[in-house]
Amino acid sequence: MFKLLKYDFYHLRKTSKFIVFPVVIILFAIISPITARYMNQILDLALADSGIDIVLTDPVVLDSYLQYIGNLYETILFVVLFVGVGFFIKDKTKGLLPLVLSKPISKTKYLLSKYISLNILILVSLLLGYLVFSYYTYFIFNEIDMFGMFLTTMLFFVFTIYVLSISLFTATHFKSYLASVSVTFGIYILTSMLTIFEVSIFKYLPGFISSSSVDILIGEEVVGDVLMNVGVTVLISIIFIFFSIKKFSNQDI
Repeated sequence: MFKLLKYDFYHLRKTSKFIVFPVVIILFAIISPITARYMNQILDLALADSGIDIVLTDPVVLDSYLQYIGNLYETILFVVLFVGVGFFIKDKTKGLLPLVLSKPISKTKYLLSKYISLNILILVSLLLGYLVFSYYTYFIFNEIDMFGMFLTTMLFFVFTIYVLSISLFTATHFKSYLASVSVTFGIYILTSMLTIFEVSIFKYLPGFISSSSVDILIGEEVVGDVLMNVGVTVLISIIFIFFSIKKFSNQDI
């Protein structure tokens, strides 16, 4: 397993994926507090000649938090989705899978190595983003909820675990990148749409993790609900991984 992880990290270092995540996340970590602080001035300039008069409240630190969370779930998550599918299906689409598995390699360890290595890269990138965001937010707003933002970062990482488990599942069940991405995106959209239904059992589904993050930052979280949300998300992720391994193990390569 260690040798497989070493190989996958070597592959990541040789490609743009190794710098895509940290660069994109750090970029939004810098932009988010700046945007939150100066959005009113930007809107004033944009509407100066339109005759539209809008009264805006002064920005507060919560605006910076919400801006960053929005960027995580609206932009960075899609980078995770598209890059994740490509990373998992690369050997198959390039015809390298028979060569790789011709060696005495466990199919289960092969999949888990790819899944774990990409998750580690994303986790490190998110922690770097968390530190950079905390610094710039404190510099601009003179306050920062370090613990709340750490929990928010970890919740987003749990959600990326879920999205990558779907990516792994589709990559093992489909032969093309386009089909895998489409199905992964479809499942993601479906889970997001379930958040509009006011059904108590739905509040523990993965799509509610972003809401849990906001609740933590505004001090309205219910610890039991957050833990259930995380537990259900991890459980669903494990199910996707299990069926990915089962499918891949039964395939003739």
